[in-house]
Amino acid sequence: MIKFLKSSQMVVSLGVIGSFWLIYPGAMVIFASTVGLAYAAASVGAIRDHRIAIWVAFVFSIVTAVLAALGVNRFMRNGFDFLAGNFDQHSGIYLPPYLFLAISIGAALVVVLHLASWHWVVRGRQKDNM
Repeated sequence: MIKFLKSSQMVVSLGVIGSFWLIYPGAMVIFASTVGLAYAAASVGAIRDHRIAIWVAFVFSIVTAVLAALGVNRFMRNGFDFLAGNFDQHSGIYLPPYLFLAISIGAALVVVLHLASWHWVVRGRQKDNM
């Protein structure tokens, strides 16, 4: 379960960076990518079982899940129809709401896995168990 947690956390952090490049324009993408790179760096530290990086990645995952869920909620309140793929009275498929939904589900999965593997989150990998 820990290996799946580590890999899914890394996929979510890289997905955050990729979706920032697709969603945000101009100078905003630079700031957002910096935050995404910090999340990816924390994920790499968590892969290497550094306790502080595990906690930082956990916090990034919680914040990502909450903000992405708020983004999905905003699209739904503004009339986006996820089954049709667009807003009411519009044609074509609009991609950003689906990116927010995928990131929200992925980050929520990572948070649940962090909570389920609380022993690893609290202690990290012990040297004598390797």
